[in-house]
Parts: sequence; C-alpha cells; structure tokens
Amino acid sequence: MSAPAASPLLQARMARVLAANSPGLPTTEPHLGAALAEALAGAGRLVRSALVLQAGEIRGLEADRADDIACAIEYWHLASLMLDDLPSMDDASQRRGLPCVHRTHGEATAILAALALINRAYTLVQRAFAGEESDVRQRAGHLVDEALGTAGILSGQAWDLRFEDGPGTARDVGRIALRKTGALLWLAMSLPLLASGAWQAERRILRALSVYWALVYQAMDDLIDVAAPGGAPNKTPGRDAALHRPNLAMALGTPLVLRRIKRLLGLIDVRLSALCVRDPKWNYLADWHERLFMARYRRFAAN
Repeated sequence: MSAPAASPLLQARMARVLAANSPGLPTTEPHLGAALAEALAGAGRLVRSALVLQAGEIRGLEADRADDIACAIEYWHLASLMLDDLPSMDDASQRRGLPCVHRTHGEATAILAALALINRAYTLVQRAFAGEESDVRQRAGHLVDEALGTAGILSGQAWDLRFEDGPGTARDVGRIALRKTGALLWLAMSLPLLASGAWQAERRILRALSVYWALVYQAMDDLIDVAAPGGAPNKTPGRDAALHRPNLAMALGTPLVLRRIKRLLGLIDVRLSALCVRDPKWNYLADWHERLFMARYRRFAAN
C-alpha cells in the first residue's frame, strides 16, 4: 500500500537528472563511488521531485532550473534515509527491498556518500538561483536552512531518537513528523514557486497544505508499520515498535488515526479548493493530492 510513484515520463526524466548530477567521479574512491551509484539507482517513488517538476512546468520555470531543484531535494531525501538507516539511528537492514547502503558498503562509506549528496544538493540550489536578485537568493537560502537545520530535519531526527524518554503523546509524534517529513515537502513546494516568481500570493495556504500533507503522509506510514508490516517495502518493517520510535497508530490506535486522517483531508480539501478557484494553475496540486493521498485513504478505509 505504498504511495504511487511519479509518472513514467517524470521517472525517466529524474533518473537522467540524478545520474547526470551525481557527485561520483571517475577519480572517486571505488567503494564510495559504488555506494553513490547504489543509492541513486534505488531512488524510489520520487514523490517530492515530481512535485517540483510539475510546479516548474505549470509556472513556466526553465527546465534546467526545475531539474536542479528537484535533484537537490531528492539528494537531500536520499541522504536523510541513508543516515536514518544507520545502526546508531534506526538500525535498518533493508530500504526499498534492497540491503541498506551501510550493510553493503559499511557505515563510514554510507556516511561519506550521504555527505557527498548533501554537498552536491547545496551546489544545485545555488546554481538554480544564481541569476536571481539577492533578496530571492537569500530567501531560498533561508528556506533551505530552515528545512534542513535544527528547525527542521535535524531537530526532527533528534526528537525521534529521544522519543522514548518523553511522554510519547500524539502531539509529540506530529511535531516530529512535521520536522522530518514536512521539511522537504515544503521545500518541494516553495523553492520552484520562489524561482518562478509566484511566491507572494498564496504562500500561507501552501505552507498550511505542506503541514497537513506531512501529517497525513506520516500517519499513513505509521498505520502500515503497525497494521501491515509485511506491506511496507520502503523500509525495514516493525522498527517503530522495536525501537520505541514515534508512531501515531501506536499512540492513538488505528480507528482514531483514521479519523484524524479524514479530518486532515477535509482541511486540505478546503484549502485546495480555494487555491484552484483563485487560479486554475493550482489544479496540478489537486491531482497530486488525489493520487498520493485520497486513493491511498480509500484503500485504508475499505479494510
């Protein structure tokens, strides 16, 4: 019951972009180069990068700039997963049906490969915004810093690791989800719009949507981990319970989680409708929402 992948055309486009921008060079140490190649070959569903590319097409963003932003976000996502899987973090054995990078190439090499992807991603975003006015470049830098730093993913991971030390409430689970899942989702929405000059009008609604989507996305993954661990192909199943990590289904139970998801989907529908009425160009978000969330929710509700 995994989320749907990007369309075949976007998948093929992103595969080319990920390979073309790889930090691996002919002179790269062979084990590091192999780890990078393995990580990029198993890039997964490309949900975030597809959102970037769709935004770029609708908003008239140059294709090479959209590619750079999409690739950067995918590199950050891949790096976060590689670090997440380490023994000192989630101690995972599989990712997307294959052995984790650290299991194949060693922990040190996996860390270096993640750092290589992170470094290249910063370079790609810098290139995408190089021709913009200084205030736009500064805003892009602030968005990236907020998403990846101690206000975003790093803080979310730190709270995740210490989750068992606290009360472990549903509110705590949501706070972690917003930092870990919501940060890159917000970047995938905000950076292409900032680059296309469509930033000012609806950013508050878009920010709210990214929050609601992050909470729904994480809740659905938590349900899979608890209710159907054998059906979670993107990561080693059952790790939340084994490691006492945040999981909304464990905190609330499946019926309450489904009710929460339904309520969040209603809030999303209100804001999406408002966006699309103001400008039909936002219809791509409604289509994305239908494929990624509504179809998935109907399967949950039917079981």
